Amino acid sequence: MAKITSTGKQFVITVPKDLMELMGWDKETEIIISKYPGKDILFIEEIKRKKNAE
Repeated sequence: MAKITSTGKQFVITVPKDLMELMGWDKETEIIISKYPGKDILFIEEIKRKKNAE
């Protein structure tokens, strides 16, 4: 189960390790959480980063 805490200016969502592994995320992963209009449905998407050309 995920847990939401507050640091004062920001909120932190703690996600279980098994869910992180299932999604293929690590501690450096950035995500977007958005709400479906008019419903109580949330979408969570990973922000894909462009790799710098070398």
